[in-house]
Amino acid sequence: MKAIVSIVAGIILTSSAIGQTPEQKKKEEMKDLKKDVVEKREERKEMGKDFTHAKFKKGLAERKEVRAEKRDIKSDEKRLKAQGVKHPVYKAKHKIKAEKEEKKAKL
Repeated sequence: MKAIVSIVAGIILTSSAIGQTPEQKKKEEMKDLKKDVVEKREERKEMGKDFTHAKFKKGLAERKEVRAEKRDIKSDEKRLKAQGVKHPVYKAKHKIKAEKEEKKAKL
């Protein structure tokens, strides 16, 4: 009985491990990195507007958010480089630009 239970548990664990391939993890990480890059750009624009309109308190709060996004981007970049992706931030920015061009072409 114990042998059957251990075999079934082994089958479940190996099938779940096989289901999570490194390629899927890379794709999820790249999507997260793209999202972080877009958010950082938007927050930098807001920060610049706040400082130009002399809203320093709000601008400094935005600056903290931009720094947090930058740290998040760096950590994602480090993980992707460990997985073997070369220049992940550049690739993310390139994909974002390509998606914008594609949207413009559809209009």
